[in-house]
Amino acid sequence: MSNVELKAIERPRYGRHYRRGYVGFTYHSDHVFAKGTVWFTRWERMSDIKVSHALLVSGRDECIEAVGTGVRRHNLHEYFDDEHCQIFFRKPRSWSQNMARRMINLATKEIGKDYDSSLIISDAIIGSFAGHLLNRITRHKLEELLSEALNHDDRWICSELVAYCLDSQPELHDRSVLAQPNAAITPQELFEDDEIFVPWKREPT
Repeated sequence: MSNVELKAIERPRYGRHYRRGYVGFTYHSDHVFAKGTVWFTRWERMSDIKVSHALLVSGRDECIEAVGTGVRRHNLHEYFDDEHCQIFFRKPRSWSQNMARRMINLATKEIGKDYDSSLIISDAIIGSFAGHLLNRITRHKLEELLSEALNHDDRWICSELVAYCLDSQPELHDRSVLAQPNAAITPQELFEDDEIFVPWKREPT
């Protein structure tokens, strides 16, 4: 993550702050699950920004995301209008309209699939002090083994779905964090990666 000071945008504007194919990251300060997610992924946070959810922008007021009820289309304004929600957007490197179309087509095929709750168990284990220590000793092999054992091919968690769409692009395949199994990648880990996303630029004041 670059040294640019990041802050949430009060009302993101389509075409300026986000487009189709961009990745959105959110954090709800009043959600217990969001607080738990950022606690378990605290080891991966290099910036002051906490994120607990990842989504793929599929339109001006639309995203495709994996939530507790499964993979769905959802409006973005619900995030924009929530005073307890912070949302940030990141532009994939080599982004183009064609890349955006490809990613959205992939995500669309997964709509209706179930949420992979078992992968949250893997995040909780790795997020513990002992799990984090063992994961470092094994050079992240523990996380990979857990995610492989607990992962279901026909179910998704939010960051896994977004990582899958990014990793399926020739321009980004196996780049940086995407070299890991998609199921082992957390929202915070994905958000922090400047090898996948265009580095932040300071907003004019």
